[in-house]
Amino acid sequence: MHSMVTNRRAFLAACAAFGLVPGLTRAASLSRDIWLAANVAPGRQYALGAFDADGNKVFEVDLPERGHGIALSPDGRTAAAVARRPGTSVAVIDVASGQAIHWLEAPEGRHFHGHGLFSPDGKVLFTSENDYQESVGIIGLWDATDNYTRLGEMSSHGIEPHDIKLMPDGRTLAVANGGIITHPDHGRTRLNLDAMESSLVYMDSRDGRLLEKRILPAALRLLSMRHFDIAPDGTIAMGMQHQTNTEMPPIVALHRRGEDLRLLDLPPDIKDMVHNYCGSVAFSPDGSVFAASCPQGSVVTLWRTTDSAFLGTVAIKDGCGIAPGIKGRQLIMTSGRQGVWRWSPDGAQALKGEYVGSRAWDNHAVRLG
Repeated sequence: MHSMVTNRRAFLAACAAFGLVPGLTRAASLSRDIWLAANVAPGRQYALGAFDADGNKVFEVDLPERGHGIALSPDGRTAAAVARRPGTSVAVIDVASGQAIHWLEAPEGRHFHGHGLFSPDGKVLFTSENDYQESVGIIGLWDATDNYTRLGEMSSHGIEPHDIKLMPDGRTLAVANGGIITHPDHGRTRLNLDAMESSLVYMDSRDGRLLEKRILPAALRLLSMRHFDIAPDGTIAMGMQHQTNTEMPPIVALHRRGEDLRLLDLPPDIKDMVHNYCGSVAFSPDGSVFAASCPQGSVVTLWRTTDSAFLGTVAIKDGCGIAPGIKGRQLIMTSGRQGVWRWSPDGAQALKGEYVGSRAWDNHAVRLG
């Protein structure tokens, strides 16, 4: 554990001190659509990669530890790649140049939970974190106008916050609290299955005030809410992970403010193969369709937003990352084995670029365009 921390800090210090740009290939063009996702390059080098609609490399930045989610600034010029839990680093990347311009480390007693979010004006970066001494969820605040100095933190009003996103009103922060206590001394070991409490929280991003909190029924307390996306009308599509295989509850849900969580059931043959695990969720650009990936079953499930109808699946080995496509009902889907696909109602087609086929893509992807 100590040597891993030392190596990570040495990596960050070298990059900061000498202006190194790990893995840089060429500058990104802000005038075209690109997608960003963490990956593992040959030789098990962790990286953040950017690719275009043909699957060609735009840029790649080496990371000191495994990446997870990516936050994009409102102007699309900055990306913050957050380490997978229980990581302690964030790479802040200038998209136009493809360079890492800041490296953040979690404060003492905190570790990141893989996700971040910029405020609507781009001045603040929010990060989901764990206070592992007190076993409570934290939203960290970093000043993007002052070299990402730490501004402070707010309660996530739950345990183990993961995905965080802004609602369409630009003020309300939605937070998925996974509900599981972990500690870096024990890696990703779940320490409180007998007292789990997962929640979907809506809070005021300006002062941390709790606005609404939704908890699953007691019979479903082992369902952990992790990742979600938000449609333009404020509908949240949620992916969950059940902590045992002794039962098979729904792992996809929808929510609208002021209503109960609405659980969506998979067909029995699909439910049997996904191992109670949903990885990533994303709406299509027009919001009419959303996808929820089930990497342990190597399928991405598809749903119609208006009536929650199950539309079918796309078979992708270890398919997990999902992001909006360019337009309409298109979606981009990435594989943890290798490769990227573009899905539309006409079917799924693999992107041909050699770059996307040479990387094992991590859990999430985002579109910049």
